Amino acid sequence: MPPARLMLACAAAAVLVIARAASAQAAEKPGVPGLADKVIADPTDEAARERLKLAAGLADEGEKEAIAAERAELLALAEQDRKKVLKMRAAREKRLRAWRKELARVCSLASRPDNMKEAVSAYEALLENAPVYSDNNEELAAAVVKTKNIFFKTIKKEYPHLVQGRDHIDERDIASLLFSRASMQDDYHRYADSGTTQEALNKADRYRRLERELALQHSNLNKGLNLYSKRRYDEAIGYFEEVLSFDRANEEAFFYWSLSGKRISAAAVQAGRTRD
Repeated sequence: MPPARLMLACAAAAVLVIARAASAQAAEKPGVPGLADKVIADPTDEAARERLKLAAGLADEGEKEAIAAERAELLALAEQDRKKVLKMRAAREKRLRAWRKELARVCSLASRPDNMKEAVSAYEALLENAPVYSDNNEELAAAVVKTKNIFFKTIKKEYPHLVQGRDHIDERDIASLLFSRASMQDDYHRYADSGTTQEALNKADRYRRLERELALQHSNLNKGLNLYSKRRYDEAIGYFEEVLSFDRANEEAFFYWSLSGKRISAAAVQAGRTRD
């Protein structure tokens, strides 16, 4: 084969490789392989060469359109996620506002001696319904301290024997307020009957457990978010489930639990495609 003809054949072969690669990425434009074969068979066929260039260009355009469509889809998904994040944050703030309002009510009740039983019951509900979010650990801890300080002032005034010689109260002191003045003796945490004593101790234990649980679930949520940021979704999802087992209405934990599940499913699908 003459050198010029050989060079044309090599060039045509190179075009074929490029064209076939482009066609594979752009859902295979059917005319490209056939035209390339014609050029290889007769490199001097200028009409075939022009048609091949045109077909390859169309394949490139198809690839660009596919990329643009994929980009648009990704942007749409990102926008959906953004809206979900904003919705989650709005729900968080709404719940926090309601909880803060309830905190103010508990503090008001705790400052009035005639409302002690109601105040203690409201305090327990406040702990039970406390929202556990990634950034409100300090706020909840401060709320507990604030409420206890108000209870202390009231107890010191109305039941001084319960806090004699102390400048703070504990959960047993708060539990004591559930019982009438007549049921309590002057000795520290001693009651007229053992049944009352046990009830107070049980309540005090419950308050402690709730406080510990709040701290634990804050830790779980932040561990989950840390693992999520590292794309260790299969580990992160377990921590979010722990938070939801304590706080079923937790929007933040549910949001990232849901995303983790989607990421795990997507990874499984991708792994299946890779094996195929």
